[in-house]
Amino acid sequence: MISVIIVGYNSKKHLRDCLESLFASKYKKFEVIFVDNNSQDGSINYIEKEYPRVKLIQGKKNLGFAGGNNLGIDTAVKNKSEYVFLLNPDTIIDPDCLGQLVEKADRNTILQPLILLHDGKRKTDLVNSAGNVLNFLGFSYCGDYKKNKSEIASDKDISVASGAAMLIPAEIIRKIGMFDESFFMYHEDVDLSWRARIAGYNIRLIKDAIVWHKYSFSKNKNKFFYAERNRLIFLFKNSQTKTLLLILPLLLLNEIFLLLYATIDGWFIAKIQSSVSFVQGLSSVLRARKKMKRAKTDKDLKKHLSSKLSFSELDSPALRCYNILVDSYWKIILKFV
Repeated sequence: MISVIIVGYNSKKHLRDCLESLFASKYKKFEVIFVDNNSQDGSINYIEKEYPRVKLIQGKKNLGFAGGNNLGIDTAVKNKSEYVFLLNPDTIIDPDCLGQLVEKADRNTILQPLILLHDGKRKTDLVNSAGNVLNFLGFSYCGDYKKNKSEIASDKDISVASGAAMLIPAEIIRKIGMFDESFFMYHEDVDLSWRARIAGYNIRLIKDAIVWHKYSFSKNKNKFFYAERNRLIFLFKNSQTKTLLLILPLLLLNEIFLLLYATIDGWFIAKIQSSVSFVQGLSSVLRARKKMKRAKTDKDLKKHLSSKLSFSELDSPALRCYNILVDSYWKIILKFV
């Protein structure tokens, strides 16, 4: 049994496409749990009327991606589901997607389907994410972004799975826990994936399981705040002390670069607020870090880390120069991690 968990926040406009594609799946042994994060667009009434077989959980406030998914995951695990499939509401899945995932599933591996771009009007063959990349300074972004799906030759190990669509065995959830709700949104999928790796589990892309995502890259102050704060939380929560000390000089320099970028691009206040919020919550981050039980060390996992930032939406001469510096530093410290 798979529990498909969809968390919505004013997502009514996407629900028909998403749910119709789910119920057209050839694999039938699944339930759908919709968690509403206190939407104001009539999402709950719409689903009650049009899709009565969907199980509804109505939040009294917006719990974010992390908290909303946790409500659904908790229900699924208590109902003895073997797997949970997290799915964004602005997605459309291929009829063979769930079947392809089940065929490759095992209790020790998180699976991500190949997520392709949907331009709002049509399905494309361009990749949104073939597994997300994780940089050693905590940055994470869509892997193989805008490549043609034909360039993805086979299933493969990936660093972290995208929260837009990922299949998680209930066994892994029972072992490592659910999402860290302090993240609220952004980077919570990175944190969950990396905690799974630390615990000794695997993460793989299944190329023939297809999901289309109505994704468009965006920048705004709210996103910048959470992405930057949560990147630091992730690093200090999940990295071993030796690794933190090795990356600290470049991490501090990186903060200066980001302040300059934020000033030029209009995000200065958001960056300051993210740093202040991180410091205010640092004691709870360190407590979570102390509780971490490791089957794998940073030395074991360093092969899954990238030294460069290579995302087409952010490409610039300044970023290319930055990559030379970061890549050189990583090569110097790599043998000591």
